[in-house]
Amino acid sequence: MKVEDSVELEEILADWRDYDDAAFRLGVFLGVFPRDQTFSSVKRMFWVDGYPLGDMLVDMLDRMAEAGVLLKNDEDVQYKWNPAPIDLS
Repeated sequence: MKVEDSVELEEILADWRDYDDAAFRLGVFLGVFPRDQTFSSVKRMFWVDGYPLGDMLVDMLDRMAEAGVLLKNDEDVQYKWNPAPIDLS
């Protein structure tokens, strides 16, 4: 999977994504990983304990879900963009 240039995070996470894929896509969006990076080359960061970068990206997803930006499916550990307007007041 490669993330295209000039794509908004809302589009990237429009559909339900497993936590590792969502975290990887968030990392590419933020510039942590190069846009031509493949998930398979970094998946161990999300599957094996002890990779602070992987933990940080998943933590960011959780915090975005707590803030209402993302929806989280706890049963399958998946995330997607919340299509409902977010109350920023």
